[in-house]
Amino acid sequence: MVGYGSGIDDNAWMRKAAIVRDALRRGRPHIREPLTLLQAIGGPDIAALAGFCLQAALRRTPVLLDGLVVGAAALVADELRLGARDWWLLAQRSPEPAMTLVGDHLDLQPILDLGVRLGDGTGAAAVVPLLQMAARLLAESVTAEDLGIA
Repeated sequence: MVGYGSGIDDNAWMRKAAIVRDALRRGRPHIREPLTLLQAIGGPDIAALAGFCLQAALRRTPVLLDGLVVGAAALVADELRLGARDWWLLAQRSPEPAMTLVGDHLDLQPILDLGVRLGDGTGAAAVVPLLQMAARLLAESVTAEDLGIA
């Protein structure tokens, strides 16, 4: 499940895989306790992002998920609040293998498949104008009922 991210070499990939392996070992005893798991293997970035995802869901505000760190935070948030995922969209299909698991677990289909590897929200930035256009089309389009054709 460990990918090459933004283009790392084989040595960096091996270090990355070892870090993930070690984190999985540390986290295994806490797998059913999201906050304890977050303390054991997460960082302040993932904790903050999980809180952001939760608060957005509570406020009924949609969130575009883009990148593996955001995906990991969303997994924690999903365990903490049933139904939070209903307010999230997966911006793009990531080449990172673990993001496929995130999308599958959250039952989210990516909006775009650009093959972007940066992990910096580029996919989400590309999706925003598309979503704005779709919302405008839905809000401003004339329906058959409006035309008296229904």
